[in-house]
Amino acid sequence: MKVLKFIYRLIVIAALIVSILLSLNLFGIEFLSPYMFMKFEYIKTYPNIKFYEYVLPLKDGAVVIFRGKIGVLTGDTIKWTKIVYQNHKGYSDGQIAVAYVQGGKYLHIITASEQKDIMYPVEIKDVKVKGGKVCVLLSSGKENYLIGYDTKQNILFSAKLNEKVIDFDIAGDFAVAIVKSISTGDLAVSYIDKRGVYMSKVLPATFSNSKKLFVIQNYIVLWDGKTLSVYDLQLQKKKKSFSLSSIPQPAVGNPEVLVTSKDIFVYNRYTDRFLFKSLKPFDWAVATSDKIVVVKGNDVEIYSLNINRLKQLKVPSFGFVKAVLSQDKLYYIFNDRIECYKERW
Repeated sequence: MKVLKFIYRLIVIAALIVSILLSLNLFGIEFLSPYMFMKFEYIKTYPNIKFYEYVLPLKDGAVVIFRGKIGVLTGDTIKWTKIVYQNHKGYSDGQIAVAYVQGGKYLHIITASEQKDIMYPVEIKDVKVKGGKVCVLLSSGKENYLIGYDTKQNILFSAKLNEKVIDFDIAGDFAVAIVKSISTGDLAVSYIDKRGVYMSKVLPATFSNSKKLFVIQNYIVLWDGKTLSVYDLQLQKKKKSFSLSSIPQPAVGNPEVLVTSKDIFVYNRYTDRFLFKSLKPFDWAVATSDKIVVVKGNDVEIYSLNINRLKQLKVPSFGFVKAVLSQDKLYYIFNDRIECYKERW
């Protein structure tokens, strides 16, 4: 009986220790992560995909943009839809994906169950996707238009801007844009929702070099060509600055993770801290809500959102291009096929 009590106490103590270690992950102290014990089990190969423009994560699958077609991988099948143009740009926030030709007039919003095709009377300059919502920047001479769509692809807001749009991003049900006056050259920040441009204010000269804008939670992050600076949503208080090696871009699958060719920039919502780490240069990065994957050659590395490396995988096959992580599936993209693997514990 004493032996059983002793074993029971050991189990309780071990469980408490493990739970404490796991809870520390939320605060960036990562001694132990369950993903360290994760394995990927081979599920299926999708053959004869010899050329592609993009492979993007999608809720319950992935989307392939492939020589004038869009293919949606769900379960054991791939469903193809013809599209008008080739050489598309593509992006996904992990829930939905978009495909468009920059300077073209067609936008394709893709979910696992449907595809919405939209044609505009003017050219598409840029598209942003976040939280299942889409925001499109259209340009017609000196006039610019921002159109936002909700998670059901209905119009959320639409606004005309007479200024040059430097960059913009989605912030919940509204958008934030850095704009430059064509007549005076002044830089301003504009906020757009269903009312149109509901607020706009001129920025001081310290913001004159702003080139990229990202909205991450309740912060605006600006890139000036050398430094990534974090501000509040009103651009009044600076929280912190980071030096990056090159232009940051939202990671495919999670737009609140920013990456360059060797840097990763992440926000920890539990500690209200921004984390930054430089790695060895990599070719490709993709993220989910809790993991980041970087690819260099045939090496695939999985990181936590604390930017600690959890697992390193080696792809032995010839012709490997990159990996795409979509929820609990890992897709290996080759130059003639796609292999699907599923998380196993």
